[in-house]
Amino acid sequence: MGRVRWIAPPLLAAAGAAVVVAIVENAGGDLSAWPEWQAIAVPAAAFAVPAALSAVATWRWGVWVAILSAVGCAAAQFALVFGVGFLALGYGP
Repeated sequence: MGRVRWIAPPLLAAAGAAVVVAIVENAGGDLSAWPEWQAIAVPAAAFAVPAALSAVATWRWGVWVAILSAVGCAAAQFALVFGVGFLALGYGP
């Protein structure tokens, strides 16, 4: 079970990045047609949920490990969304 806890943060980051890219793709490449609150809340939740789940998965090893896991998950997700999703696939601005 210990290895699953270390594999979970990268997998959650990849899944969260896929969700963000799918949201942008379904919106036609940008979220300008959405209400402002929704255009902020939905991608923010798509970043926050995997980071929170990553922290929960690594909580057993202490608060600092959980915090670092959440930050690392969000950073990896950010890199995947902007690196792969927006640059390689051509989405976004």
